[in-house]
Amino acid sequence: MSVSVKKLFRHGGSYAVDVPMDFVKHASSHEVILESTPEKLSIRTKTELDTIESEPMFAEFINALVADAMKHPEKLCDIKEVWDKEWNELLKGVTADEG
Repeated sequence: MSVSVKKLFRHGGSYAVDVPMDFVKHASSHEVILESTPEKLSIRTKTELDTIESEPMFAEFINALVADAMKHPEKLCDIKEVWDKEWNELLKGVTADEG
């Protein structure tokens, strides 16, 4: 791992930073995952192991589902009422511990 200091520069209506060439040369993809907090920005290459859970809006989506379920519990039903053989076929071979 190397550490370098880079300056942010204006690019259109946004800010940008040059990415080290070594990172680009060894990247397995030209897509990256950005994880940011007010104090830190992490950049890593996107891999086939990245799933919907890494999408920025996924947590907000789940929170919205939970909030709706808590406000309207009458909409919830037993899984046996909506589960059918198509789901069994779709999930054949998938175990709960895969991830």
